[in-house]
Amino acid sequence: MAPALAAIASLGGETAVLRGARELLKSAPMRNGETMQRTAGNWRIRAASVALLGALGCQGGNASGGSPAASAAPAGSAAPAAASASAAASASAAASAGAAASAQAAAASAISLTSEAVLKVTNPKRQAPYSGPTGTLKGRVTIKGDPPPNTGLSFPTGKCGEAAATYGRLFRVGQQNAVADALVTVVNYSGHVPEREEAEKVTIHGCAFSTRTVAMTFGQRLEVANLDPLEPYMPNLEGAPFMAVLVAMPQGEPVKFFPPQPGYYQLVDKMPKPFLQAEVFVLKFATHDVTGLDGQFEIKNIPVGKVLTAALLPAIDQDVKKEIEIKEGENTLDFELNFDLEKYNEKKNKAKPSP
Repeated sequence: MAPALAAIASLGGETAVLRGARELLKSAPMRNGETMQRTAGNWRIRAASVALLGALGCQGGNASGGSPAASAAPAGSAAPAAASASAAASASAAASAGAAASAQAAAASAISLTSEAVLKVTNPKRQAPYSGPTGTLKGRVTIKGDPPPNTGLSFPTGKCGEAAATYGRLFRVGQQNAVADALVTVVNYSGHVPEREEAEKVTIHGCAFSTRTVAMTFGQRLEVANLDPLEPYMPNLEGAPFMAVLVAMPQGEPVKFFPPQPGYYQLVDKMPKPFLQAEVFVLKFATHDVTGLDGQFEIKNIPVGKVLTAALLPAIDQDVKKEIEIKEGENTLDFELNFDLEKYNEKKNKAKPSP
């Protein structure tokens, strides 16, 4: 079943979800303008960290490389015509859906691991894939200091069982101070390490994304799949061109997004769940990983030699950097972050725009 508005009709008539989707479509220009303002503010906050992680030039290439393309698979930009609709309206809806499908195909063609626009950014010197000795970096990210404060968010009861555990506090901490959702990167090595996976996959269950931080290589597509048996979602990649409101149907096909260039994005839900979001980092290189609740990470295929490693926790905008030497085989490195609530609040208040 395609992740489109038309698919909602199979649930029986015009549901509240479909009515909401229609309203979103009507107000899309205004909402998108608001979205871009918020994203611009977040971009300024994240700029230093993203630069460190390589999205803005650590591995060469142009940060604005890649032609702007559709951000999502807009197969359902036209809602289905009602049974009483005229033949002309039905034809118009079909034409819109066809045009949206064409836009998706164009996006997939323009933004892929092997497309010219992507290679200009990820491999500007057109190097052959690195074939020398490599190492694997494994480790754990922990955090000390003050516990994460409550976010003050409210969550629907019943169907949103995982939301509170995922978004109830400023950041997620597991056993023995392990920190989840930390982005770990390795840069400054010699050679080109290509990305091996065509898609970065995220799931939704219980009103929560499977991670609060997503790391992907420019050229990969982002797939968002809904694991819930009944609840639909409307994921959207803010910061990318807005094409249509998409629906991730319960246990249906994933919604697909094609980030048009390296940088920082936000994955959100257009349904009334403002807490449901993840920070998305689209990087120029493939040597990265994100920690789970165990705090562990693993990065493979790193060329041997001196490299720069970093661990970033986006929720508090804090990173730790270490220069190390990668040896052939397995390498181990741990990171420790420190959270000071008072300093965090001071920094947050300074970052607020003046009235």
